[in-house]
Amino acid sequence: MHKWYKLDNVGIFYSFTRNTKIPKVFRYSAILKDNIDSSILQEALNETLKTYPNFNVNLRKGFYWYYLDEASKPPRITKENLPICFKLSTNSDDYLYRVSYFNKKINLEISHILSDGKGSIEFFKHLITTYISLKYNLNIELNSMNSELEKTEDSFNKYYHKSHHFKKDNYAVYLYKGKKYHHETRFLECHLDLNAVLDLAHKYDTTLTIFLVSVLIMSFKDELKTADYSKHIRIDIPVDLRTYFKSSTLMNFFGLISISYKFTNKEASLEDIISHVTTQFKEKLDAEKLSERVNLMVSFERNWLCRILPIFIKEPVLNIIDKVTSNASTTCLSNIGKVTFDFEVSSYITSISALTSTNTFQFTICSFQNDLCIGLSNRFLNNDILKNFCRYFSHHNFNVTIDVSEVK
Repeated sequence: MHKWYKLDNVGIFYSFTRNTKIPKVFRYSAILKDNIDSSILQEALNETLKTYPNFNVNLRKGFYWYYLDEASKPPRITKENLPICFKLSTNSDDYLYRVSYFNKKINLEISHILSDGKGSIEFFKHLITTYISLKYNLNIELNSMNSELEKTEDSFNKYYHKSHHFKKDNYAVYLYKGKKYHHETRFLECHLDLNAVLDLAHKYDTTLTIFLVSVLIMSFKDELKTADYSKHIRIDIPVDLRTYFKSSTLMNFFGLISISYKFTNKEASLEDIISHVTTQFKEKLDAEKLSERVNLMVSFERNWLCRILPIFIKEPVLNIIDKVTSNASTTCLSNIGKVTFDFEVSSYITSISALTSTNTFQFTICSFQNDLCIGLSNRFLNNDILKNFCRYFSHHNFNVTIDVSEVK
């Protein structure tokens, strides 16, 4: 029977802003030890979609909202021939993801309309595991323990309760200025020894994420002008809400915490920043506080006026909101976490990386075995913040490998 799916709260927002210059697209890549067999990769995708049928959809336009409509067949995989994180769903027959390959690399690019980091990485892991199992005749158990209903649950609405407690931060935010590429984004991958970075973080008695956020904030110090000392460096950090609320959904279900720091002078040390960031993490990583933001997001969707307005009126309003919110933070750091596979599967994989589209610059972090990959997405011709961030590790005698994409 032909199926359709309702968009979750975040998916609704991104469906209205998908035609902006920089639509939100994730990219996951796996470099394997052998060249990719395209016919086996196509078979692996077809098999993966039997477990994740809700990913094989087209975006359709209703009168009030967009929705997801089951596609008649899986898309064809392609040899990589487009810029990284290239726009998806440009018309109603397009898919919200693409699978491509080049030499030893497999790429999955997926729209935020469809899923968040947690959901999309699960789809990617299943695809890679299936491909390796088929190619090397491995007997790996891949059946999902969750029902389709659980995987397509709108957890935003499930955990919504009416609330008026959300407190908006009221301070000036520092925004990095500089000449941008016209329409392009430059993507870099910074590879580091994970255990070495963890050892350094532990010397500061902190976690990997707090340490990286603090190094990022420190990277701004020497670039600030006198007038900028009155402004806060604000880093948005996506948080997987499945950790705080019972949910197995593969749709979007994440919140945001915002970490801020204001330099009063150039004397601030990394220890000072780590202490400040740690306090904010402890305060904001709380189920009740995270639910306040969820309630705010869902209340907009449930507002009676918003519900009755047709799409052609909602669309320009949400695009204005998108432009306003894009100037509400300095940058974003997203930690996908450790990407793990069955031992037999891991032996065929060299590295895993993650990137995302951006209108300014953004950090996407993941690790595989002892390789920490920091994906850097950048729209600026010259970005001293990214240079300072990478130099911190080289100055501390880390073996830093930088892979730079072509700008197209």
